[in-house]
Amino acid sequence: MKLSELPYYERWFIAGIVIGVAVGLAALGLYYLELAISRSVLLDLLHINEFGFSPAEYSRELPRLLLMPAVLALAFPLSLIVAYAFRTPEVGSDPAVRAFHRNLRMRAEEAPGAIVSSAITLGLGGSAGREGPASHAGAAISQLISRALNMSAEDRRRAVAIGLGAGIGTIFKTPFAGALLAGELLYRNDIEPEVLYPAFIASSVSYVIFGAATGYSPILGAYAGPFNALYLPIFAVLGLIAGGMAMLYTRSLRGLSSWLRSAVRSSVARAALGGVAVGAIVLVFPEDMGEGLGWVRQLSSSVQPPSLLPFLVALALLPLSKILATSLTLGSGAKGGVFAPGLDVGAFTGLAFGEALHIVSPRLFPDVVPFVVVGMLSTFGAASSAPISSMLMTVEMTESLALLPGEMIALAVAMMVFRGPTLLREQVQSRAHSPAHAGEYSVPLLRRIKVADVPPRRAFVRHDSSVSEALSEVSAAGLLSLPVVDAVNRVLGIVSAVDLRSGRAEEPAIRYLRPEPGHVRPDSSLEEAINMMSRTNSRYAIVEEDGKFVGIVTLDDVVRAYEREALKFSGRPQASA
Repeated sequence: MKLSELPYYERWFIAGIVIGVAVGLAALGLYYLELAISRSVLLDLLHINEFGFSPAEYSRELPRLLLMPAVLALAFPLSLIVAYAFRTPEVGSDPAVRAFHRNLRMRAEEAPGAIVSSAITLGLGGSAGREGPASHAGAAISQLISRALNMSAEDRRRAVAIGLGAGIGTIFKTPFAGALLAGELLYRNDIEPEVLYPAFIASSVSYVIFGAATGYSPILGAYAGPFNALYLPIFAVLGLIAGGMAMLYTRSLRGLSSWLRSAVRSSVARAALGGVAVGAIVLVFPEDMGEGLGWVRQLSSSVQPPSLLPFLVALALLPLSKILATSLTLGSGAKGGVFAPGLDVGAFTGLAFGEALHIVSPRLFPDVVPFVVVGMLSTFGAASSAPISSMLMTVEMTESLALLPGEMIALAVAMMVFRGPTLLREQVQSRAHSPAHAGEYSVPLLRRIKVADVPPRRAFVRHDSSVSEALSEVSAAGLLSLPVVDAVNRVLGIVSAVDLRSGRAEEPAIRYLRPEPGHVRPDSSLEEAINMMSRTNSRYAIVEEDGKFVGIVTLDDVVRAYEREALKFSGRPQASA
């Protein structure tokens, strides 16, 4: 028995394991390639540690950081060139979401293209995230596996979302949240239930493989603090700020990218200028280098950021600098993800908020970690429109339920505040707005297709035809009857083969005329044409416009038109642009 013939759960249990293994290995490839580039160039050659250093080390690091504008001016164009060499002009979760909704075929080279181009950006200090290339590669590999396993068109579509979620969950070491993201990231206000079961399998398998090599510790460390109900109103205020920062982040990403494209025509020059600008930002805010989660862990424990600016000023500007650095990195053409920088923006926002509270009342607010975590995931949840997954990330990233109530309050407020575009351009409002579900949630296909779209065929019997001529016309059409049309293109009625065979060959066919059973118009739907055929017990419907004969539409024509339309949504995948 073929895999595609197995029941849903058995089929996806096997396919989910295969996809999970492949995505886990791809995530490891990205992780170690980025690490190798960073260590060989930044650490060993230039002696710059992009993963974090203390304020005391900042004065020693500053002369080396002066090289960063030059490094990034070379890194960003290189990332861009590599991406185009692999025919992967866009890297991130958006291509996967687009492929799901539009039933596009993802190319095999997109996986290495996303991994290599993003590893260059991240390994050399650009402000972006690993999860973008991991989800992109995961989706492309998953669809490739589903094609190799001869799975159905609908299952191939599901595989894209499954690989997307597994890639993100693996990189963030949040397999449960990653599985939910597979269904939640596709829509702003909905979830795709059919991908959840296989996503749980794929995400857990890929996480086990990735963690076996990199460790299973949560990326923020285990949080041991207790739940404090008194913090809930404070978290609501933080949610208000987080929603505003999420809105600023998403708008900056799109706005600055559009401005850069219009201001600098050459893509290579644009990438080089973006690298210089990000390198200049890194001189003042080294926390903006790379993915940034290493800096989040360090600042959560030491609080004081290394910077040329005064302590409180640096804290307040840190989220804004991360937004600017990420917008310049990705907007100039370098490749990487948008989710991890969004987490950094939220973490830095929570850090500044928590430190301000600590200064006001050290006894009531002795620890900034709760505000860092809640700020991080509230900002991400609002910006990505993935609230359920974001709440689960709180638990998986801290190995604690203590911050979950606060995260729920803050995220609810942030979602109310957030307006405008999300991090994913290809997200649609709900399943009802997705072409993937057009046949389920839109007007039925037969009601959408017009008779004129078929188009009608000119099959008829002339009013002056003989019986033998009329029989020839009916036989050629493959039908049992045909309409009779006069010299001015009006329908007089119909003649049937049964009646004609009872007459003499030379007789006028019009002697055997029957009344016209009814007609449809060119702007009628195929549903109306089918209803007409049903009422008249016929295999065709006559099409007239303004009293003139246009043609006939047959049952076979209707079936072919329906199949063509259905293929747009659930049939054979089209090639990706």
